[in-house]
Amino acid sequence: MNVEIIGDREFITSVQEQDGVWVLMAGQSLYALQAEGGRDLPVWSSAEKAEVFAENLDQSGLSPVFVQMSDFVGAAWLGSTSLQIVEVLASPRFGHESLTYTAEELRARLKT
Repeated sequence: MNVEIIGDREFITSVQEQDGVWVLMAGQSLYALQAEGGRDLPVWSSAEKAEVFAENLDQSGLSPVFVQMSDFVGAAWLGSTSLQIVEVLASPRFGHESLTYTAEELRARLKT
């Protein structure tokens, strides 16, 4: 079994158990990365992991915000045409490659 499969199982189980994910926001501004065709959205399975990531960024005012699973997989987030999320980075950490899902893949994984 490879590390990616273990990381996938751990991430999916964690966000399903807490019924949501953590994102970084500064006020009403969402932290996301520009990507081809839209945005890559980093999400975390805990506020602590998101805070550690935010501390390493060269941006002030970012704080973790919890997003309920029903909102996250629905039209407000992953299904939103205005947010244009094409990929989701699962609990990224500096210096490590992130487990990455397309928005559709993650929606399917979280609904199971």
